[in-house]
Amino acid sequence: MNDHVIRCSVLSRDFHWHVHEASDEAFLVIEGRLWIDLEHETLELRPAQMVTIPRGTRHRTRADGRVVNLTFELEGTEVTGDRVHGRTG
Repeated sequence: MNDHVIRCSVLSRDFHWHVHEASDEAFLVIEGRLWIDLEHETLELRPAQMVTIPRGTRHRTRADGRVVNLTFELEGTEVTGDRVHGRTG
């Protein structure tokens, strides 16, 4: 929708620190508890809670056991190894 995709993810471990320069990224927790670390704070999301991480914000996600969430991000965003890249054209 509007050049964005919705991904359903099942997490069970921490993800690396990264930045999305091209757009915001939003998380909606369906099951479990998800922590999102920012530079100076940590957000805790429980089922039915949602947060938008503004573009250009360094962050990482951490799971407490099994976490199911929907992630809303720019179509073409590639998640590879230690980096996340937004489409450039």
